[in-house]
Amino acid sequence: MSFPLQHNLSYYRGRTDVASIVWQDSNGAAVNLAGYAIAVNVRNAAGTVIASTSSGITATVTAATGTIVLTMSDAVGQALAEGTHRWDVWAVSSGGIDYPLIYGDFVVIKDQRNA
Repeated sequence: MSFPLQHNLSYYRGRTDVASIVWQDSNGAAVNLAGYAIAVNVRNAAGTVIASTSSGITATVTAATGTIVLTMSDAVGQALAEGTHRWDVWAVSSGGIDYPLIYGDFVVIKDQRNA
């Protein structure tokens, strides 16, 4: 799998689980994420950040397997407007080099169970 990967994500407003990502090299081996920070941004149509790893999104990393699990606080998730936004995920090395992993549409859907 080559990165950055375009991936459109449907997010049901109010859920805490967002996505799980595995960073692999061109041979399919997991990239060890020791020493990397993960940066995630969700932007509205105007380009304003409406959720990020600085505000409401948590990136939990299992370094040896290259796994990144993204979760969002309920308060931030409930505050997102329904509709199509944009998102991106970056791995930032300890040396300050940014590696784009994912980008695409971030579609917020109303959770019908809690309507």
